[in-house]
Amino acid sequence: MWVQGEAENHGTTFSNNTSVIGGHLEGNCMNVYISESKNLRNWDGVSPLQPELTLIPKLVVNSAGLSAPALVKRFTGLDNVFIPPAYYARGCYFSLANTKVAPFKHLIYPIPEDGGLGVHVTLDLDGQIKFGPDVEWTDGIDDTLSFLNRFDYSVNANRAERFYPEIRKYYPDLRDGSLQPSYAGIRPKLSGPRQSPFDFVIQGEDTHGVPGLVNLFGIESPGLTSSMAIAEYVAAKFLR
Repeated sequence: MWVQGEAENHGTTFSNNTSVIGGHLEGNCMNVYISESKNLRNWDGVSPLQPELTLIPKLVVNSAGLSAPALVKRFTGLDNVFIPPAYYARGCYFSLANTKVAPFKHLIYPIPEDGGLGVHVTLDLDGQIKFGPDVEWTDGIDDTLSFLNRFDYSVNANRAERFYPEIRKYYPDLRDGSLQPSYAGIRPKLSGPRQSPFDFVIQGEDTHGVPGLVNLFGIESPGLTSSMAIAEYVAAKFLR
């Protein structure tokens, strides 16, 4: 919350329950279409969305995470050749239950696997231990589902059977039945299964030729950790 307060003290306005639904390039200015988020709940994915407000900002930073590629496709004036393909990798976490004394006091990372860092050990602020994430490549997510952020974040308890052998490589005393579902996340990947890893993409006018538009693609973990540094870089390079 201190970041929000600091931003507001410097003139930032936050607009909750508001969605960017598209835009277009007019001259050297981006026109951004805005609508209340509730108007998207029953959208059929086909009918044209009508903006309730159009903004003409000096700089648009597309930091929509998982939805970033799908969102920018709704901006006319940008050649799709500059929009990378999107891949989605779900990652589930399981917490360690029925343990009075935590077996670890620090993070443990195994050898990375295809698409992730492997099922590693994390500790939250309360000292609770979680294992994860695994990698589950997710298909069947088209641009409409991505734009609407309709992703499945549920954790199937049966996936624990895949965790036990991975965890026992460094924690052989793990007992059966001691893992319980915790939560899941989805990585916005720019490379798919068995492809070479792809780094963050910070894409500006010098790449795609559209004035005032910055796209952030593939900002997966550790994107949150580096978000302030990314913001500083974007502001220094593109905000004039």
